[in-house]
Order: sequence, then C-alpha cells, then structure tokens
Amino acid sequence: MVFSTPVFLFAFLPLTVLAFYLVNRRFGHEAGLGLLLIASLIFYGWWDVRFMPLILGSMLVNYLIARAIKPGQGGWLLAFGVTVNLAALGVFKYADFFVRNLNGLTGLELAEPGLPLPLAISFFTFQQIAFLVDTARRITAPDTRPHRYGLFVAFFPQLIAGPIVHHRIISPQFAEKKRQSDLMANLGIGLSIFAVGLAKKVLLADNLAPYANSAFDSAAAGEPVGFLLAWSGALAYTLQIYFDFSGYSDMALGIARMFGFQLPINFNAPYKARSITDFWRRWHITLSQFLRDYLYISLGGNRAGQVRTLINLMIVMLLGGLWHGAAWTFVVWGGLHGAALIWCRMLDRWFPNGLFGRFWIGSAACTFLFVIITWVFFRAASFDAAAIMLQGMAGLNGLGAHPPNSPFLAVAIGLALIWSLPETAQVFYRQIEPEILKTAGVNPPRKERWKPNARWGWGLALLLFACMISSWSYSEFIYYNF
Repeated sequence: MVFSTPVFLFAFLPLTVLAFYLVNRRFGHEAGLGLLLIASLIFYGWWDVRFMPLILGSMLVNYLIARAIKPGQGGWLLAFGVTVNLAALGVFKYADFFVRNLNGLTGLELAEPGLPLPLAISFFTFQQIAFLVDTARRITAPDTRPHRYGLFVAFFPQLIAGPIVHHRIISPQFAEKKRQSDLMANLGIGLSIFAVGLAKKVLLADNLAPYANSAFDSAAAGEPVGFLLAWSGALAYTLQIYFDFSGYSDMALGIARMFGFQLPINFNAPYKARSITDFWRRWHITLSQFLRDYLYISLGGNRAGQVRTLINLMIVMLLGGLWHGAAWTFVVWGGLHGAALIWCRMLDRWFPNGLFGRFWIGSAACTFLFVIITWVFFRAASFDAAAIMLQGMAGLNGLGAHPPNSPFLAVAIGLALIWSLPETAQVFYRQIEPEILKTAGVNPPRKERWKPNARWGWGLALLLFACMISSWSYSEFIYYNF
C-alpha cells in the first residue's frame, strides 16, 4: 500500500483517522493507541504477510532486551541486542551479496540464498538499535505498556522509509492525551503538509522518472549514451530522488500530524548546500544523525587525532552507502561522499575563516555538480552502466540524438522550484515544535507562510485534486527498495 494509491487515499487513511478519534473519545487514549498499532500492522502486512513474524519478533526481542538492560550498564545485553538486529539485517539484505562476492573471490559455486528483502527492515532495525543504545545511556526508558513500544516501531506513516524516529522523541508524545484534543488543527495542518508531499511525489517525481529511466536503461543495456541524454537523465534522477524521498517524508509528517503527533524533519533544502558537509546536514537528516551518534562517535569521532577522524569519516560513509543497498555501486557512492567530507574537513582546517561562506555561489555550484555525478553510481545498475553514463556526461560519446519529449523543460521547472521556494518545514514553521526545528537546523522563514485561511484552503484543495487524478497511475517510492 503506497501513500499515493487510491486504496490508501480513499480507504485506509480516512477510515484509520476516523476510527482513531472515535475509539479515542469512546474508549480512551490507550485504546486509540492500540487501534493505531493494529492499523499499522495491517498496513505493513498488506505488502506481504510473510514478513509479519519478522517485524513482530523483532519488536518482542528488542523490547525484552531493553527491559532487561540496566540503565547506564548495557554490557553484554546491549552487545547481544545490537548483534541480533544486525544479524537479521545481514541475513535478509546482504546474504546474496556476501555469497556472490565469496564465489567471485574463491571460485566456489555456492548457491545464493535468494531470501526476499523484507520491507522497511533497514529502517526499523536502525530505529531499534538506537533505542537499545539510548536505553543503556539513560537517554530513554522502555515503555511500561508494550503496545506503545509496538507503535513506536510500527507507526505506519514512518515505518516503510523513515524518518528514523528516536524513542525519546515519539514515546512522550504517545503519553500526551491532549495531542488529540484539537481535531481540526491536527487535520488541517496534517492534510496541508500531506498535500505538499503528495504533489512532490505524483506531480514531480513520477513525471521525471521516465527521463531518468530512459538514460539509465540505455546504459544498463550497454548502449552508448550521448551528452544530451546522459545529462538529461542524470539531472532528472537528481530531481526525481529528491522529490520522491522528500515527498514521502512530508507525507509521513502530515499523516502523523493528523493523529496529533510530530515526527522529525528529514530534509532542509539539501540542494542549496554550500559543501558536502552542509549537504549531509540537510539530506536524510535522521540517517545522518544516526550515523553520527551511533557509529561515528562510537568509532571515536574526532577525539583521537586528525588522521583517525578522517578514517572514521570514511568508514561511516562506506557503511552508510552499503546500508542503502547490497551492491558495490552503493559502497563507491558512499566512498566518494566520504572522500568529499574529508576534503571539506581539510579545507576547514586550512581556511579557518570559512572558505565556503566567502565563495558561497561557487561552493554551492561545485557541491551540486558533485551530488549529480555521484548519483550516477547510486542509480546505475552496474559499474559498466555508470561508466557509460559518465562517459556520456563527459562528451566522450558525442552529442547524441536529442531526447524525445525534451526533459530539459521539466528539469528547469524542478530546479526553479527547489532553488526558489522554501522547504516544507519553513512553510509550516509555526506549526512545528521548536525542538524538532532546531534539531533539523531549520531557520525561520523571512515571512509567515502557511495560514489557516480560505486562500490556502482552496489552493491545497486544488493541489490535492490534481494529485488524486494523477494517483490512478503510480509508482513505488525509491527508498522502498532500501
């Protein structure tokens, strides 16, 4: 069940919202949370009921381990819990990758397990690892009511593709009964944020996808890709993945708000970044924070000297790349970003007065160009396909035929929207809790944006109408594959 499908828009979401508020008022707050957990499990099982034992077992094991951990004394229980989570992720996501590479190195012909990839396993695994570590660090404590913990893991707005939500952020919200008291505000703000995210997905990302697919499919087939097709495909994918993933994140925030809850912000104008360091503070913010807090710091962070700091940065980005997918192209993508982070760290050391701030236009242009080029490895089906695309972008395959149905107008519109309009969090700045805005580094807008008035109401209604017409033909979100 995809957020942009008719079954979700016209059946699951409205029925769940209606049932939640009715149960909440008739039977109480905890009953409402219990219903929301059941709805979330139905949402997850809709994809493939075979994966239900995995997520339920993961929730049970992690909850019991957390209850057994003594605050401040994780010890072997914490190590055991983290190992169990990583083992499950490794078996289902990386077993084929491991066997394939072992066969290539040794000449063996071991059969690949061929296990299906459970939906959302990367997200709910990282989320629960963070929970165990935070429990051991006395940052959070296990819920005394198991259904609240289950909802923390399975809450359907963010279950499939994030944002990665910390227990210490959402659990206190589950305990606040007053969050459901202002029904009209919850629905008005939530539906408005949802509409913006839905528009990003169905009106922008899905319409850019064919242009990206045309170029990358040709490269995957081994066909030479000319300069025009290569750049149109690379730019189209750069915009597609942004509108697709940020659209999902906006929809997750909007849906959660319909129930009275606020999730972390995952995007803050990443393509306006002035360096790769700045980019990773703005792109997939919750993943960046997870890698920083639970991997980079655990490796020693910047406490063991300059060389060790740079090594830690590279390790984190290599593993971050591998997290996105079981392929060496993802590892190379992560490694390139790791090298760029190291370069930025060195420039900051050589120019302590701030090189990126003084030459921000050139820095922003170079950063965006680097991001476009590295997305090629992220999207390409193989290194050969990536090489063909990069050769085309460098002009080595000639100018090539002009792509049919020229994508450059669509790309120009996408770039204009990204660079001229504020991020969603700025539009709804006054409707988001200050701590969430601060964590994501969102600055106040120059002027007040969203208001509960007729103009915004009619505008968003028309936007929703256009989206719903387009939603009859849909595609899955890109990050569903990770």
